Amino acid sequence: MQSRYPLLKKWTAEDHERLRALAEAGWRPDEIAGELDRSEAAVRVRAWQHGIALRLVTQKRRP
Repeated sequence: MQSRYPLLKKWTAEDHERLRALAEAGWRPDEIAGELDRSEAAVRVRAWQHGIALRLVTQKRRP
């Protein structure tokens, strides 16, 4: 059966462990996304679903 979402990239156990390790090392969600070749939203959702705490990022406002 063909997937309804052909562009979705499945999370492997290795991807999941890499996400956990990078989050514990203090990487920002955007950095993790680049490392795993995923969107920042995908990283945030996966972390939230599995109780992985991500580093809070606050952007400085431009004057």
